[in-house]
Amino acid sequence: MTPSPNLFPQFDDGGPPLTTPILPPKLACEIPRVVSAYAMAVNAEKAAVLIVKTSSNAERDAAARDVVASRVVGFLFPALVKMVSTLGIIAIHRITDEVVSANNNAQIYAVGTLYIDHFLSSFRTTNTAIRPPSTHPSRPSMSEMEDMLIDAMKNSVNDHSSARERALARDGYHCLITNTINISSFNQHPAIKKLQSQTGAATHVVQTCHIFNESILQNIEVDANFPQETRRQHAGSALGILRMFGLTELVDRLMSFDKTDVASASGVHDLINIISLSSDPHQAFDTLKLTFEPVEGQENTYDVVFAHPQIALGLFGLKNQITLTNFADPGKFKKAAGGVIELPLPSRQLLALHAVCARVAHMSGAAEALDKHDRDLEETWVLARDGGSANLLHMMLSPLVSATA
Repeated sequence: MTPSPNLFPQFDDGGPPLTTPILPPKLACEIPRVVSAYAMAVNAEKAAVLIVKTSSNAERDAAARDVVASRVVGFLFPALVKMVSTLGIIAIHRITDEVVSANNNAQIYAVGTLYIDHFLSSFRTTNTAIRPPSTHPSRPSMSEMEDMLIDAMKNSVNDHSSARERALARDGYHCLITNTINISSFNQHPAIKKLQSQTGAATHVVQTCHIFNESILQNIEVDANFPQETRRQHAGSALGILRMFGLTELVDRLMSFDKTDVASASGVHDLINIISLSSDPHQAFDTLKLTFEPVEGQENTYDVVFAHPQIALGLFGLKNQITLTNFADPGKFKKAAGGVIELPLPSRQLLALHAVCARVAHMSGAAEALDKHDRDLEETWVLARDGGSANLLHMMLSPLVSATA
């Protein structure tokens, strides 16, 4: 029998209301400066909600964006506290510094918008336009960091096919949360047929799923649809946030491209950034509706958490918790220049960052806004292809505000 899925906290009417403050009044943390910064986010949310409830349409629309932005800032605090054993304390201090240095609520809203554009969106994979670079009221150190990262990103490597082959082998040719066996592997390999007969698992398409959005770094120099500078600035902002969180080694690995060895996938296609999922869980993971939260004290073990119970319906054999294992014989995967290719497990830090983004996006209402943004772009080509005419939250939240007015 399939167990009931682990879920994020649920809202009665689908998404968080825009006319009522929802950030908890207190943060469970013993660091006074962090508690003070969180309180500033709570007050910023209350101020924006008040404008939504009492103002005319134009002001109300702008305030709706501010409500979501302040909630993103607020919910980042408990989400990062929850992941402190995996991500460390630097990330919490970083967001604290951003908020404490704000001179007013408008600057707190700007911080929230920055994290929507370049943090949440970096762990959310869709086919929609790249986010235009967000401005920040006072962050010279961050700007310098972005410039350095932009200069470092040259001629990224596209080696998805070899990464897929090795990731499937590492993960035993099956979906990590349902045990579904990859249908093409089943058709090609007698050993996989034997495995299926022993387990009775279903066969379906199992896909390689990137944790950090592959499009941010892949082919960054050449793209006919988006200006090169826009792509590079977005990538610099996204990686700059991770580096400011103290995750320098992780950023360096995502940016490390080995062009001398065509057999090895590197950079964003490094196996630390890839998991194997069947199509429905893959889509849910890409849109921050499914995530894997590290279990403290248990190496490579994760709770499987869904944003909504409906997403888990029909996923037979669903697991509430998984322990990642390398099923492959690494000796079978040889580098072009000699030696053996490593088959590392997915990065615990990357999965923790994805979990933070998923929880924050769901609790703040940013997830619903980003989903609507995707739907709108599928239905119209009015927006500029480079994203320059898209105000991320404006067009997405206006109908929601009108419905609650």
